[in-house]
Amino acid sequence: MRLTRIPHAAIASCLFLIGTCVASTADEAVERGRELAERLCANCHLNPGQGEKVGASGIPGFKAVANRPSQTVEGIEAWLRSIPPMMPNHHLTHEEISVLAAFVMSLRDRP
Repeated sequence: MRLTRIPHAAIASCLFLIGTCVASTADEAVERGRELAERLCANCHLNPGQGEKVGASGIPGFKAVANRPSQTVEGIEAWLRSIPPMMPNHHLTHEEISVLAAFVMSLRDRP
């Protein structure tokens, strides 16, 4: 049985297209998350200059949440699924939780 050789350029092109699709999907998730955040969360979490929460009743900005040292998308998703008692229950779907977490983490400072 003889294997057909696929030119390296064809393989590279396929990998590029796959990478572009993944990046595009990630960008779309962040954009949908931003739209959702602006609609549901902006009053409490998207205020100019808002940092980490101060005191037990403080409200952190999303950028501060994203910049917590061990913060991850999965951590934000778990937090939102737990329906924290200090927040309104927006009855978010799994997809909404996912895109919202992607948006929040997109605000993380780059090293």
